[in-house]
Amino acid sequence: MAEYDPDAIDPREEMEARGWDIVYKPHERMARYNAFYNVEYDGEQIAPPAARREGVPPNEVWITEYLRPYERYILHHELNEIRFRAAGCGVEEAHERALRADEVFAGDPAWEELWTEINVVPPTRVTALRGFDEELFARIQRNRPYCDMAELAAVPGVDEERHERLCEAFWCFDCDL
Repeated sequence: MAEYDPDAIDPREEMEARGWDIVYKPHERMARYNAFYNVEYDGEQIAPPAARREGVPPNEVWITEYLRPYERYILHHELNEIRFRAAGCGVEEAHERALRADEVFAGDPAWEELWTEINVVPPTRVTALRGFDEELFARIQRNRPYCDMAELAAVPGVDEERHERLCEAFWCFDCDL
């Protein structure tokens, strides 16, 4: 895994150089997705279905206001996802590849904190817990967003013991949706 170099990665600078606006939106509007984009990349308009549904204008990247402290990591992820989409990957494959590219930040305390927030956490972190498989992660993911870790107890398959493990390993933005 590559060592984190904070001076080598500035996705905001690249996005702004491409003429893209980075727009923070209220969490109530963005909670289900956290971030998305509708941008022109090397002559191709790239936008996931959620961005089209939400009406993101051309050349804008939207982020939930809750993720402002983690901007560098979110923009890095979105920029890589855009690059993978431009290279021909579908939405899910581009997202998975961007998650792997995000590992350049491994060891950075703020990145590590972000990737333990239950609405953002990648599947590998949840399925690494005893008693959690991809199917259970999918159920957890389907019920996002969460505003309180207690809400996870209602997910089918999350019994008291699993809920306790989730609460020990992850945290949740305190929001009011």
